[in-house]
Amino acid sequence: MAEALTARFDLPANARAAGRARRLVNELLSTWGREEDAEVARLLVSEVVTNAVRYTRSNDPLHVQVVAQKDRVRIAVGDGSTTHPVLRPAHDDDESGRGMHLVAALASEWGVVDKPAHDSPGKHVWFELAAPVRPRVPMDAMRSTTFRLFR
Repeated sequence: MAEALTARFDLPANARAAGRARRLVNELLSTWGREEDAEVARLLVSEVVTNAVRYTRSNDPLHVQVVAQKDRVRIAVGDGSTTHPVLRPAHDDDESGRGMHLVAALASEWGVVDKPAHDSPGKHVWFELAAPVRPRVPMDAMRSTTFRLFR
């Protein structure tokens, strides 16, 4: 298995949790040289943390884990609720209910894992972002006038 960079932080389940998670994930990915993943990761972690705050008790902490490997970033949010997120239809005038649709649309994969029976009740909602494919450009093409004009 490829070497991975891993971080975990705990947050109180309150109204500030999503903003703090966005900032921490952004700082981690920037520090790890994964800026290309940061924008989508910020959006999706915000949605998952917001769901966790909504469905867990306020005295249960949230656990956010970020794992960066060469080909992907995986972010998991653990909470004390056993309620799983559901992709439900959202109507034009609904004020909520689209967060997990964003996760499903923008993540390469996502899912839910229940905490083990010997642990406290709850679950982990996770998503992965596959590393973007970077086209390989031959060095002689980079030196050409045409390539410089269209960069």
